[in-house]
Amino acid sequence: MKENLKEKENKMSLNVLVLESVGSCIDTNNVTHPLNVDGTPDMSDGVAVHVGHTNDEWFGSLSSEDLTELSSWVINNNERVGITGGGLI
Repeated sequence: MKENLKEKENKMSLNVLVLESVGSCIDTNNVTHPLNVDGTPDMSDGVAVHVGHTNDEWFGSLSSEDLTELSSWVINNNERVGITGGGLI
């Protein structure tokens, strides 16, 4: 069920990277959203967390594949908006 780079566009045309190992996705603003049962991002108020504010448990639960893709995703998005020298925060 993996798609190219696990990027999906939901019904709202939100470009996200799906992180199956933690049941989440991350959008182009580097904000994480939980996934609904149908695999779409949960856009409810109060459930989104910027990747820089996630906790050690969340990062520790990422598979090595998801962690690698997440790192590339964040770096690419930071470059897109002009942030340099970035890690995951």
